[in-house]
Amino acid sequence: MSQFDRRQILQMIAVTSAVPFIPPVFAAADGISELVLVEKEAPGVSFYQLPEGRPLAHLALPTQPHEIVADAQGRFAYVAQYGVNKWAAPGDGGHQVFVIDLVARKIVRSLDLTPYHRLHGIRLDAAGRLYVLSETDSVMIRFDHPATDQYPSQIVPVGGTRSHYFVLRRDGRRAYVSDTLSGMVIMLDPHDPTYTPVKRLVGEAPEGCCLSPDEQTFYVIDRYQGELHAFDADTLQPRKQVKLRGEAVRVVALPDGRLIVANQADKSLSLLRADTLAEDKHLALEAAAPGLNLAPAGDRLYASLESDKVVVVDTAKWQIIGSFATQKAPDSAAFVLRG
Repeated sequence: MSQFDRRQILQMIAVTSAVPFIPPVFAAADGISELVLVEKEAPGVSFYQLPEGRPLAHLALPTQPHEIVADAQGRFAYVAQYGVNKWAAPGDGGHQVFVIDLVARKIVRSLDLTPYHRLHGIRLDAAGRLYVLSETDSVMIRFDHPATDQYPSQIVPVGGTRSHYFVLRRDGRRAYVSDTLSGMVIMLDPHDPTYTPVKRLVGEAPEGCCLSPDEQTFYVIDRYQGELHAFDADTLQPRKQVKLRGEAVRVVALPDGRLIVANQADKSLSLLRADTLAEDKHLALEAAAPGLNLAPAGDRLYASLESDKVVVVDTAKWQIIGSFATQKAPDSAAFVLRG
């Protein structure tokens, strides 16, 4: 695959030059000012002013950007390039992580992870270290200083077959991978390649996953079986298994331990109890939600819909309180916080 060269990067940066610059101020305590949203089929990343969803800027990216994370300082965001439209599509896929300056709203550089491709899952730990998952190569790639590093600090094998999605403990010492084609979930230490990964067979297609707020429980959805599995986060021993409404894609945990599930089957959201995992509330949507983006305080959920829209859910009142249009195929997002 050809490299995404300097000329193309400069073309993408030029896209933002016509957009007026409105410098945000960052302070986590007082609320959110912007949503930085990956739009997979635009393809690119857009900045939206909150709460009204007014578009502020758009950064073009190559084929199929996927997951995004932003650092705690609100300075940089990192976007993984999947690079093909569907997992079964031919070709190597993407090999770059794009670094976005959140203040200037522009792409400042990229991290070339060749020979590793189809980069999907991406996370930051509490120390600011960046972790990137290569789906096809089933490796976890770590950058200890992602704002300045040119090369990975370490690459650790996962031992899967299609390592698609993952979540991470805050200290970065355990990662939990959904390996969709093998049907496994895999727990590894991204800092120690001698640690033997712990593997558990879940079912047909484990995908969306999260940790409980206390990091004691790992939750994962078996997408096509429509089941939610709970595991002990230290041992990966099974704790509980419940049926959902059918096919489901994403799950996030509220600060009080309740879970929100995005149901593909009936285009809805489910609110699950923390103790029994039974459905407590249900919310119909106009389209399925492949992206669940929970605000840091847990009071708002920004759900990306297949109808090219974001709906805003008040998680306490369990109702939709707003929405705004996006470009094509919105998915994961990061938040910019204001003082």
